[in-house]
Amino acid sequence: MRIGIDVGRALHGDGGVASYTAELVRALIRHAPAEELVLFDLDRGRSRRAVYESVLGSLPAAVECAPAARPVLESLDLFHAPGFVMPPAGARRTVLTLHDLTVLSHPECHTAANRVRTLSAIALALARGATVLAVSDATRREATRLLALDAGRVEVVPPVLGACFTAAAAEGDAAALRSFGLDAPFALAVAGIEPRKNLGRLLEAWDLLPTAVRGRHRLVLVTAPGWLEAGLRRRLASAASAGEILRLSRLGAPELAALYRRARVLVFPSLAEGFGLPVAEAMACGTPVVTSNRSALPETAGGAALLVDPEDAGGIAAAVARVLGDEQLRRDLRERGLERARRFVPQAVVAELLTAYRRTAGLLG
Repeated sequence: MRIGIDVGRALHGDGGVASYTAELVRALIRHAPAEELVLFDLDRGRSRRAVYESVLGSLPAAVECAPAARPVLESLDLFHAPGFVMPPAGARRTVLTLHDLTVLSHPECHTAANRVRTLSAIALALARGATVLAVSDATRREATRLLALDAGRVEVVPPVLGACFTAAAAEGDAAALRSFGLDAPFALAVAGIEPRKNLGRLLEAWDLLPTAVRGRHRLVLVTAPGWLEAGLRRRLASAASAGEILRLSRLGAPELAALYRRARVLVFPSLAEGFGLPVAEAMACGTPVVTSNRSALPETAGGAALLVDPEDAGGIAAAVARVLGDEQLRRDLRERGLERARRFVPQAVVAELLTAYRRTAGLLG
């Protein structure tokens, strides 16, 4: 197959969609070398190969980086839009990744501009008859409920986990932690600074922990840029200045994996997720997880995490204290998490993805 993929969000963005897109391309290159890949930048229209390789790494000579010109688009068997940007006219068959529908279920957590952009892309995709690729069964259910789509029109394929997210210690782990000044046990949170990530309530929960627990552990926050959270930014800055938390940003995947492997627990109390990539990444690294009992997060965790009400700061605090104080529980969560994370290894996900591609391209019955 000749497969076009928009990688604009990976080239110019942060957060889950950028990671999803980059790992999708890397997995296809490694595990489906017979397929022809043509990469596009629908965000800024760049086609210079060096721009792509600066983010995605060295690309095989067979992988093309092209402008979204009609003749190129017409040459494709299908075009995959993973970043809520549809290609111009010319692409005959398209696949749109539906990461979540929080623009409809939680509109208060989005800017008006983001809602318009996302919903416009979805509307255009549906008008063109695109295959909708949901990242979880929960997202597929949202699509049938909120978009009135027939469930048969929505394929479910989870994200690909990056190759560095494993429990095996890497050579640079110790150096990475030293560079962050981490010499004590710590709890970890990974999230964008936006309302539905619920970081404000996480800080409340941390304050509710017994003084002795907070004294023995640090809270490390790895944040990506977000929106609608000026008050939270000020609060984070104040807490970081006072030494109450360590805040990090713009980490590479190897550095993030090092933090996962050394963390006592990942705390991810999001209000709503289409998948919840940090949960899967943490489990793959052998990190115990505390996460929300809502949206797709119980599905992603698959029985391998402690689930909490994300609106109950006391409940979050109790779960975190339980994990930090119980070595046997941490071992149990680690073992269950590693088993669950096998569901998201690149080989398995690529096989499902190619089946969806072939069906879209008319190469399967």
